[in-house]
Amino acid sequence: MTNQYDDKDDDLSVNVVEPDENEWKRFIDEMKYVRALEYVLQNAPVRAKDPEKKKKAASMALSTMMKIKTNEISQAVNSIPVPLRDTLMKYVYKGFESTKDYSSSALLVWHEKA
Repeated sequence: MTNQYDDKDDDLSVNVVEPDENEWKRFIDEMKYVRALEYVLQNAPVRAKDPEKKKKAASMALSTMMKIKTNEISQAVNSIPVPLRDTLMKYVYKGFESTKDYSSSALLVWHEKA
């Protein structure tokens, strides 16, 4: 049996979804931060092998999370579909790797609420 992907598709890039930056920015510009976060989580490039795709999506998710007020995090987490919360937690941990870029205290609240 042959591999269903040829060599150029080795990173599964044709099957990898990723958030569209323009769509994400539209949500941000409209101050629909929870919707922007959910959009990034729904389109997270979890199957991508390209680290730049993953880094870009993480940056989008984390910068969106930082825009949501601390007292609104619990409501935001509750509005995110349960299957997407695992991806949310992955981004929280990714944020802990770059605490100079993201607020540790906000990330701890996200961690607790998720």
